[in-house]
Amino acid sequence: MAHLERFPGNESLLPHRQPHARQRGLKLARVAVVGATVVVLLSAAIGGWAYVFGGTAKGSGVDGKLAAALRRATSTTPPTTTTLPRKPTSKKPKVSEPKMLKLPPVPGGALHIGSTGPEVLTYELRMKQLHFDPGPVDGVYDQDTAYAVQTVEKLFGGTRDGVIGEGVRFALSTFRWPKPAEAKGEPDRVEIDLDRQVLTLYRGGQIALMTTTSTGSGHAFCGGSDGCQYAVTPTGKFAFAWKHVGWDKGKLGELYNPYYFNGGIAVHGYPSVPTYPASHGCSRIPMHIADYFQTLVWKDMPVYVVGTEAPKVGTFPPPTVPTTSTTAPTATTHHTTATTKPKKAKPPTSTTPSTKPPPHT
Repeated sequence: MAHLERFPGNESLLPHRQPHARQRGLKLARVAVVGATVVVLLSAAIGGWAYVFGGTAKGSGVDGKLAAALRRATSTTPPTTTTLPRKPTSKKPKVSEPKMLKLPPVPGGALHIGSTGPEVLTYELRMKQLHFDPGPVDGVYDQDTAYAVQTVEKLFGGTRDGVIGEGVRFALSTFRWPKPAEAKGEPDRVEIDLDRQVLTLYRGGQIALMTTTSTGSGHAFCGGSDGCQYAVTPTGKFAFAWKHVGWDKGKLGELYNPYYFNGGIAVHGYPSVPTYPASHGCSRIPMHIADYFQTLVWKDMPVYVVGTEAPKVGTFPPPTVPTTSTTAPTATTHHTTATTKPKKAKPPTSTTPSTKPPPHT
């Protein structure tokens, strides 16, 4: 019977074995397709990583160090949360510049939201290495990737459109760490640059995170806890004071995972982070970074706000003054004698607005 199975045309002689043979063939075909897909995806990921960081796959397997590095790079949690000390440090180690490398040409001249492929993966890996968090390293150009690209553009004078073109390619290929705003600042600190609209986190004297931010717009507004005021992020040295985990609801809206450092001003996540100053005074950061930002900082960590405050724009609405009736009461025609004297009406209280400037939030 086993001999007959080897020849075509004998299926009619083996009806009880035919279904099993077909099932095995289908299973083997499925396994082959899945295996080929996994190999293609893994090869693209490893190829992008090797292009940026060096290293090759040996034989049919993957080098252990390269595989470990790839896992770290594609992790949703940034490496800074595990590789840097949680306690403040006092020593400033030597900071070595990242190696310059030639990144691949941009297909069609631009990569933007919606683009996919190994080129996107390569640029995501490079930005991850330089601590511009592009979100998941998956070869998909989404809003998180665009936020990282905007940060690069802000630092190097780009158009802030979140598109990888020749300018961004050159900046990432020849990247050098930007000079700190506070040359003598503490090794562990946060710097918020109002001019560039970039937030930089230093851990142990080294840059651990650079992200786009949106600070106070300078426009006049009313409705907050402190009344009418201007949306300004004051410059100076501050420190993280207290945090709220999750959405913190206020009169002006909701803040995601805020960490307050100057009264009601906080670093917090927000669904929209424009490339220009647009907040009521807080420092907005992308949501995917706000997910873990609180784990990288701590109470009393210094926060430096540097640059030029947004100019004050607009005027406050005039205060509402209650009106009093000027019509004389209608005289009564009744001749009844009043048993009690009517009480004299008190004069209205003054509604003159205070001349003191509105406080900052």
